[in-house]
Amino acid sequence: MFRWSDRGSPDAAPDDRALAARNAATQAFLALDDEQRATATAVDAADELGTARRLGDAWRQVAVLGDHATEAYLNATTDTPAGPATRTADERATTEIERAREAIRRFRSSHARVLDEAAHLVTGLPRSIHEARVALVDARAAVAGTAGVRSRRAEERLAEAELSAARLDSPGLRERRDAVARTLELAREAHTLAADAPRTAAQVRTALSSVTTRRAAAQTRTDRIPPALSSLRREFSEKCSRDLDDAERRAQASLVAADTAVTAARAQADAGDWDDAADQIAAARAELARAEERADAVTDRLAELRDVRADPARHAADARFVVRDAQRLVVDRGVVAEFGPVLDAQSVRLQNAVERLDGVHPDYWFHLTELRGVRERVQQVVERVRAAAGR
Repeated sequence: MFRWSDRGSPDAAPDDRALAARNAATQAFLALDDEQRATATAVDAADELGTARRLGDAWRQVAVLGDHATEAYLNATTDTPAGPATRTADERATTEIERAREAIRRFRSSHARVLDEAAHLVTGLPRSIHEARVALVDARAAVAGTAGVRSRRAEERLAEAELSAARLDSPGLRERRDAVARTLELAREAHTLAADAPRTAAQVRTALSSVTTRRAAAQTRTDRIPPALSSLRREFSEKCSRDLDDAERRAQASLVAADTAVTAARAQADAGDWDDAADQIAAARAELARAEERADAVTDRLAELRDVRADPARHAADARFVVRDAQRLVVDRGVVAEFGPVLDAQSVRLQNAVERLDGVHPDYWFHLTELRGVRERVQQVVERVRAAAGR
């Protein structure tokens, strides 16, 4: 005859099921707690960074489910040993917990990009802050190691990096993130400038010699302005050189400005301030370029006008060929209606320029600039025709 004593206590099987229910509820609760805490941290970070609108409102609705599930678990398990009477409450709590976890998973899936970026920032920020501090230490060492070759810019960037680094311990996530980026940028720039300081110094020393040579050459070209301008006025009508009347004055002013910049560069180089010296060298070169340009404007004008005066028909023929070549292109591409009138207008413009040479004092400069204008306008038409064909 079957007896209970042969199988053990009649309460053993229900106790095992109760313990299993309690264990399942506990494991589900721990997982819920981890998931809810991690998601809440990411949501707070995303809200602070402003990477998503109204994300916090959506999360609060989901978090309520987690809070209720947690409450159900605590009510079922606190001060209540697992037993047959608690199994139903434990199973009910597990069901509620799983429902909350599923809601959290759906929420994370719907906002995966924003939440992942925020979570990545939060977890990676300590490492980034450490990297910024290390970069700052390296920059300090690099700036301090430029003995005898001072880099003002490196010192300025280092000072800015120090100010930015003071915000690395700010309470706000956004402030710390921005401070990391700014500190890294400034510290690395300071390090690079400090490392480049010896090379900058060598370049300045070389440039001071070369700019002196260029200054002499620019003076020689400027000295050609008065005789060239005199020939222009003597050989051609007043209109041909009116815009060049103050070319010598402006060129000389540029030479004076270049001299001032070179003097400043030498003083700064003597003081070891190589960055400012390099800036002054650049300013001197720019002024010399302007002086050369103003001198060349006069001598080139004289050469061009003499050339067109010697054979105006050749210049006109060259421009006329450009117009006719473009007209053939327009006909071949079947776009006469669109571009034909423009080219016809250039033909008229060219003919007017030729006719204006008749007279006692022809304006060869007007003639030359008109021919150039015709070529440029025709070239624009050709480019538009070819671009349209390529589409």
